[in-house]
Amino acid sequence: MTPLSKFGNITSVGFQLFSFRNFVDRTIEQNEQNFFTIMKAFEPINVRIDAEKYHLTNDQMIFIGPGRYIELSNTNAGKGYAICFTAAFYERSVEDAATINSPLFFGEFPLLYGDASFGEDAFNQLIVDRLSRARMQSDRVFELVAHHCVESLLLDAYHEAAADSKLQLKSATDIGLVNQFSILVHKYCKEYTHVQFYADQLHVTARRLTEACLATTGKTAKSMILAVLVQQAVRYIKHTNLSISQISYEMGFNDESNFRNFVKKQTGHIPRVFRMQ
Repeated sequence: MTPLSKFGNITSVGFQLFSFRNFVDRTIEQNEQNFFTIMKAFEPINVRIDAEKYHLTNDQMIFIGPGRYIELSNTNAGKGYAICFTAAFYERSVEDAATINSPLFFGEFPLLYGDASFGEDAFNQLIVDRLSRARMQSDRVFELVAHHCVESLLLDAYHEAAADSKLQLKSATDIGLVNQFSILVHKYCKEYTHVQFYADQLHVTARRLTEACLATTGKTAKSMILAVLVQQAVRYIKHTNLSISQISYEMGFNDESNFRNFVKKQTGHIPRVFRMQ
């Protein structure tokens, strides 16, 4: 896997921008650095996020939370950019934290947002060119400009998401806890499937963590762990040449039959079905 920094047209600590055409490996695995990702397409392009496929049309953006596996197709033909940034880079106020710790990045599904008025020329002028000029100045100037560029991309989509009653979350404390839990799950679900492990990392009780998950997602903490685990398993089955036995070992199962039963229980299908798709 090529590090994200090698893709970038413009990079800094906690922030990276690169064009789809510089996207050599076509994959991003965000687990190690906890990047939030915004993708802006100027031509149709397909994006696979974990086990799900999304189609971006002209001038659409997609917002992807940390810890996700992202794969692009037809990048050589498609025009567009990806911006990746960490919470440490972006959070400078309570409002910043509320924006990124929201359904914009942590909804049940990645959010697609279209803005025809913000096309390729406008994006290049207001984002790419500004960042290029700022990069030639001090690090402080660049960080301020990059933060403003990200903020400008987030706000309209954030307000649209917040206006959707289905995406309203009742407790900022709960969503912050669940978001941190989700990041940890994407990192460690192959090694740890017990809720207590994640509760210990977050310095809360297992009961408190489960209550927060139920309040914000309607799912228990345990079911969220298993959902991520099976998503990663299905991705291995569909997109690698590893045998089912090898995948079961990779996913932390000591017995192939237990892995097969797990996939069947979680998805309703045996692993072979996904390999044939």
